[in-house]
Amino acid sequence: MPELLHGLRDALPEGVPVPAAWLRSRGISRSLTARYLKSGWLERLPGGAYWRPNGELDWTAALYSAQHLGHLVHAGELTALSSHGLAHYQSLQHQAIQVYLPGRPPGWLAGLPVRWQWHHGRLFAEPSQPPQSRPAPHSLRTPDPYPLVASLLGLEVAPGLSYPVYLSTPERAAFELAAGLTTGGSWDTAYETFSGLTMLRPDLVRTLLLACRKIVVKRLFLHLAARSGHAWLNHVDLSGVDLGQGDRQVVVGGQLDPVYRITVPRGEDYGQF
Repeated sequence: MPELLHGLRDALPEGVPVPAAWLRSRGISRSLTARYLKSGWLERLPGGAYWRPNGELDWTAALYSAQHLGHLVHAGELTALSSHGLAHYQSLQHQAIQVYLPGRPPGWLAGLPVRWQWHHGRLFAEPSQPPQSRPAPHSLRTPDPYPLVASLLGLEVAPGLSYPVYLSTPERAAFELAAGLTTGGSWDTAYETFSGLTMLRPDLVRTLLLACRKIVVKRLFLHLAARSGHAWLNHVDLSGVDLGQGDRQVVVGGQLDPVYRITVPRGEDYGQF
């Protein structure tokens, strides 16, 4: 059916992967999909996704598709900071893409030939499921002005990417980086990265502190910010921010930060992590 092919060409940009269910929603049957595959107009990707071939798959194209199909998935931590130009020494070329999703990723997305590193814990008090059911978009050529993922705290579209995907703001990415220290993340990377975060927005930092569900992450964030000596920390209103009680062990055998009551590496004072 030529009209279906023309419609699909208009709705599916080259390089953007989609699941089979999206093709079915546009009236593309399995037999018709097989014809498009045979002709080379479509190509099947690992995990069961399909795309109009366009060189090497771009991770931003994959997240763009997933976000506009209603998944609460975003890039964060060092991936986001690198995309904002705030982690220059971290090259995305050889790094896993740090991706955050409340539940399990859809099979078609997880199976793509992209080096993903998935984070499933809920760091902030925000929806774990889409707030409402929305039909799959008729076209992926025009970005949805407000996909469901945009309802999460501290996300934005970074300029200069191949596709307009929502990822963590520098403020949220800094919290995600601090959270990684509780699961074996690099203190050296965290300290060096925080030292470059000179322009974080105090109001957004406060919003994220109030919404953060992890006491130890809030303490780690504030510890790293204080160690970096950034002026913006003096403008963060901490009233009403729950920092809990008592000491928390982050580093076994580490030294205790007397202000935020967490253990940190003993060599921190000398930059030896």
